[in-house]
Amino acid sequence: MSLRIETDAGAVSHSIKSDPQHALAAKAEHAASFSVVFPPSTTRRVVSLKLGRRALAQSVFPAPLATGRATHGAMDKGNLISRTRSPSADITIIVPIYDDFEATRRCLECLMQSVHDHDRTMVVLVDDATPDERIAALLDSFATAPNVHLIRNAHNLGFIGAVNRALRATPCGDVILLNADTIVPKGFALRLSEAAHAAADIGTVTPLSNNGEATSLPLAFTANPLPSIEEVARLDAIAARVNAGRVVDMPDGIGFSLYITRQCLDAVGGLSDHYHRGYLEDVDLCLRARQHGFRNVCATSVYVGHAGSASFKAEKRALVVLNLARLRLRFPDYRSESATFKALDPLKSSRGAIERELIAGQPKTIVLSGPGAAADVAEHFAGHAVEPALLALSNKNGTTLALRDPGDDFPQSLDFKLPADQSALTETLAAIGPSRIVLADPANIPAAFVRNLIDGRAAFDLLVTDGGLLCSRGGLDEKGRLCPTLLGAETCNCSGKTIESWLDLLTRESRLLAPDMAAEAFLRRHLPSNLVHRVRLVGRSDNCSPTRPKAVASRGTALGLLPIGHGTGDFGFLRGIVRSVRQGRPDATIVILGETLDDLALMALGGVTVTGRISVDELRDVAALHRLGRLLIARRGPLFGHPIIEAVWSDVAVPLAFFDWSFGNIGAHEADLPLAPASDAAATARELLDWMARQW
Repeated sequence: MSLRIETDAGAVSHSIKSDPQHALAAKAEHAASFSVVFPPSTTRRVVSLKLGRRALAQSVFPAPLATGRATHGAMDKGNLISRTRSPSADITIIVPIYDDFEATRRCLECLMQSVHDHDRTMVVLVDDATPDERIAALLDSFATAPNVHLIRNAHNLGFIGAVNRALRATPCGDVILLNADTIVPKGFALRLSEAAHAAADIGTVTPLSNNGEATSLPLAFTANPLPSIEEVARLDAIAARVNAGRVVDMPDGIGFSLYITRQCLDAVGGLSDHYHRGYLEDVDLCLRARQHGFRNVCATSVYVGHAGSASFKAEKRALVVLNLARLRLRFPDYRSESATFKALDPLKSSRGAIERELIAGQPKTIVLSGPGAAADVAEHFAGHAVEPALLALSNKNGTTLALRDPGDDFPQSLDFKLPADQSALTETLAAIGPSRIVLADPANIPAAFVRNLIDGRAAFDLLVTDGGLLCSRGGLDEKGRLCPTLLGAETCNCSGKTIESWLDLLTRESRLLAPDMAAEAFLRRHLPSNLVHRVRLVGRSDNCSPTRPKAVASRGTALGLLPIGHGTGDFGFLRGIVRSVRQGRPDATIVILGETLDDLALMALGGVTVTGRISVDELRDVAALHRLGRLLIARRGPLFGHPIIEAVWSDVAVPLAFFDWSFGNIGAHEADLPLAPASDAAATARELLDWMARQW
């Protein structure tokens, strides 16, 4: 066996002899322990372990942090095979390549179509010792083009080493670093160049992408799915039209497609050797560029598709953690600056401009809601609507309205500050041409605002999510007191004739939508008789509310409480139940499934565990983990169609207590405990204690 260490000063080889006395000698053909000292080096070191001619392992170690400014690396002898020297070009696109044949082929085919008529644009392909013979043959086929040059490394150097070798072979002109898992649109290089030379102090330019950290869309700072080649072209064409000439400053650029001017390259000297392969070396270069007075910008008129993590797969997290620690040592202010950029999100308006174009002329249902639990129901309804739907979410004060896709699709960045952006909102809605407006939160949306939306443009439906149709506070005040109207009284003690003001907006085509059977029963109880026939049950795809599991049994002894809503009244009611149960059963174990306004205050009562936020998909497993014997949906006010309530009702097979706003019109299991909505915390706790004492 032999160990070879390559540094900037050359290579050192060590012969390693087999040790017949080694503990593994009986289990391996060759076994030995060894220790060597790294030769001093200012750049990264490549260590190779071979058995004869067969490579057993290879690692690339970054340079020590104490070496200061990054270098381009050395190690030229014996490691570089170049087809030809690249002639001078205005733009050189460097593509390091190692793995993922299909992504590489797709990238190179798009790239060559994009630059085939650009005489002053060259492409440098770096074969970083790919183990895939198909990729090697693919690169050979592309290298026959006159504007393509191929560099081959004898062993894998990683992204940094591969790029720096190509940079040394590119002594002039601007450079684009391009990942081999990207999809580029036609003319992207020249348009990035235009953005880079829009001002003398711009050093790097990053395009928009589906997977580009800060430049991602529709969801920023998210790895959105890779669009098709045709969709990338469409998004790029829209970006070029609506964001023409616009650049936005960023703390750093993103290396999946990073344009670097020659002046910037000459100042910073290429990628730093201080990082493990693959992550954050692009950030380091951009931060050094800023130290030299250059700006990093996003060209919001260019869009490039990016698959992401094709080369490193499961190694990504470990590499990011290692490199992030090094980056923080070199640039201690970067973390806080990035957090500020993320909070301000200056790219939002550019994403919004693209989104307005994308959704124009596509009639949709718009589901309008305020904040809180009603918004969760509205999102759930919009995501399962028969026809495409958008969420229109208003904040508590009604000063902003956000148009959102209920999933992860476009749009995600359309926000309107009211009344300042009222005309822009009106124009956007007119461009969409919604077929219906569904109001999901009457308690928090002004009637005048809805009237303006539906006037002459769309049908109007009411989705009953809580008591907001009858009461302007949704049924509960800040102290957790119920509105008498919900319990059958003649008038609302909050704001008078709430229901009449909303029913006045109904047209002949309007419907009253019930997301579950409890909502349907609630509506039939409170609506005027001439409107009952308009009630439509619109729950799950089978048009029914979830049913309780056939096998319901206690799985343990703990009492679970599921809080829904974060108002002070909700929290006070929950705390009252916990105190009363603890007084009646000091030995009781109580598990709060979710988060509350003050988790610590509840746990201080003793015998209480708070799980923190849980998703719908986690609910069943969390209930099983904590061995629940009973579960209370601790929502006193009416709430219909909420996704987590549906999940509890259908998926958690333990006896269930709930406040029955259907007034006996839904089918509960015999082990369940329907509670009267008028019950206060003490009365609820007494019923829970009696229920817990029963055997099933």
